[in-house]
Amino acid sequence: MKLLVFAHVPPPFHGQSFMVQQLLDELRSGDEQSIEVFHVNSRLSKEVDDIDSASLRKLGLILGYCLKAVWLRLRHGANHFYYVPAPGLRNAVYRDWIVMLLCRPFFRRIIYHYQASGVGSWLETEARGWERWVSRLLLGRPALSIVLGDCYHEDAAKLSPRSIITVPNCAPDPCPNYESRLKPAQQARAQAGTFHVLYLSLCYREKGLFDLVEAVATVNARLRAKGLAKRVQLDVAGKFYLPEEEAEFNERIGQVDLNDSQGPLVVYHGFADEPKKRDLFAQADAFVLASYYEFEAHPVSLVEAMAHGLPIIATRWRILPELFPAGYEGLVDTKSPGQIADRLEGFLGRLDEAGLRDRFLRHFTRRAFGEKIRALLLALENE
Repeated sequence: MKLLVFAHVPPPFHGQSFMVQQLLDELRSGDEQSIEVFHVNSRLSKEVDDIDSASLRKLGLILGYCLKAVWLRLRHGANHFYYVPAPGLRNAVYRDWIVMLLCRPFFRRIIYHYQASGVGSWLETEARGWERWVSRLLLGRPALSIVLGDCYHEDAAKLSPRSIITVPNCAPDPCPNYESRLKPAQQARAQAGTFHVLYLSLCYREKGLFDLVEAVATVNARLRAKGLAKRVQLDVAGKFYLPEEEAEFNERIGQVDLNDSQGPLVVYHGFADEPKKRDLFAQADAFVLASYYEFEAHPVSLVEAMAHGLPIIATRWRILPELFPAGYEGLVDTKSPGQIADRLEGFLGRLDEAGLRDRFLRHFTRRAFGEKIRALLLALENE
């Protein structure tokens, strides 16, 4: 099988570009040559906050990437076209139209791998009549749609794929020595005075950042009222999407209820590169992503938190409950700082009692991801 991957890798770093890199690394690893991979790194944005913008520069880049894809098809016979469709954003859907208009006629099969949700519901609720018609003409009827969770089948079905298959996202195991090094450190830290909570994602209100900040203020007020020496510190890593939200965040964390005699209760670390991210995970006692983001898909940060054996608090939003065991106690409603504070208080001094590290090893490793993707692609080739 000859597969052309038309998708970008970091930078900028976000869940989609990270997963495209994992796909390429996995398909190119090992001795098996049953899938020959060609890649068009179709990067349009230099920064995360530039992703949804439209410009003549981006149009020129798209045309160049499409020409390269067609050249690879004609020169090397790469006849399967792997593509990451847009979420339900008009400019991004228009980009998909251009790519499919120019590239689709040259390729035998189209494979979509959704890394964001919403394009199906956008077609039904926001798209104009002519936009729905063009979208179904240019984007409809792919040979295969790969989605991140069962809850996204309905959305992907709006473009009438021949097949829809669930394959969850993955991460390389960041701590293969977890049992010998990281777990003993977590156990030794369990009764320490400061309980470190990590937020690592795009810094954005809909990702639950501000709900989490209020929860940290609430839980620390409760601990002080009970006369306990315990304190909860939130470590925030990521880039802010909106300057006004960054200003609001900085003003809020400077207030008296988020500072005590030992220092700030919320510490902002900025964007975390790989070494910094490893340090933050190694020092964390719990992880929180209280998202209600419209295009939330399958946050890689949650998978990484599982790999580190951390208790996790997440919202009952879209795919997120699917990632956890049935009845998992760390799930909360969206926009519920009080519930987050309750879970934080309940997790104090506790380790990963739900077996999230084991769940990562069973379901979310790169090897498991690679096996599923290879099987799907080869089955498609053999049809």
